[in-house]
Amino acid sequence: MTISTVLLASRMDKKNAMDLSRNIFNFLRDKGIEVSVETRLSPKFDGLYAKDLSTVVADEIDCVIVVGGDGSIMRVSNSLNQENPPPVLGVNIGSIGFLDETNQKRVFKDLEKVIKGEFIIEEVSKITAYLVKKNSEEIKLGNALNEILIISSKSSKVLQIAVKINGVFLSRSYSDGVIISTSTGSTAYNLSAGGAIVFPTIDIMQLTTLNPFARSGLKPIIVPIDSEIEIELLRPRLNAKIIIDGQKEFKEIQPSSVIKIRKADTKFKFIRLSDDLNHNYFTRLKKKIIGYLKVPLEDSPEE
Repeated sequence: MTISTVLLASRMDKKNAMDLSRNIFNFLRDKGIEVSVETRLSPKFDGLYAKDLSTVVADEIDCVIVVGGDGSIMRVSNSLNQENPPPVLGVNIGSIGFLDETNQKRVFKDLEKVIKGEFIIEEVSKITAYLVKKNSEEIKLGNALNEILIISSKSSKVLQIAVKINGVFLSRSYSDGVIISTSTGSTAYNLSAGGAIVFPTIDIMQLTTLNPFARSGLKPIIVPIDSEIEIELLRPRLNAKIIIDGQKEFKEIQPSSVIKIRKADTKFKFIRLSDDLNHNYFTRLKKKIIGYLKVPLEDSPEE
């Protein structure tokens, strides 16, 4: 697959991001690529070539280039058309950018490969949060690429929640909240909270309890992506918040509310500049998440 049409998205609060976006725009146009920008960037590009992310589909745009970091990837993931989104190439300008494939030092060399179609697609699952009303009607809150976070609306108060999986009651506990993450999100908030790292193309959901009181909370639990996780808020007079990918926030979720999480109807596609997803992933994991721990090569135990 060669690339002929590109949409450019970028964070706007960093000068280096905007400068790099302009340079990428000009580079691609000089290569004969048809380039448009997301609507909010339009004023920075003389009002031309603008497209609303929610209208962008793979039939019209070959790929979306996102300049920023993982937060920018989350924003674009939540803003893109959810039925048929184009694959995304992340360009990192920050410190980590685990989901990004390239950075400002390599981007133009890597874009040459992308234009020629020298890449593979990493397709990953998303999850959807639903708020269940008293009449059992489900209100769709949104899709998550990384995670759905349910926490207390008051930072000094803990939630009491009940957890069911596929209709089976598992636990009732006090905690700061729960994270329901995808395999992609396993290296984000989930990892910081003690959850497991999961290879991104494995279709699972992971439930991780945040700071459970004593032994009342579940250890991180991984279930198939086709499962349904149900969270019920039990503590009277204490509301909760639901945060999706750090982008969408739903405040004042009332006690006795039920939140259900299921597999989303759509998937998300990353462009990876490799012919081996395993090597690509574990290289990024070692470099950006695990780091290089300096351990002596010869370190025999004392006698």
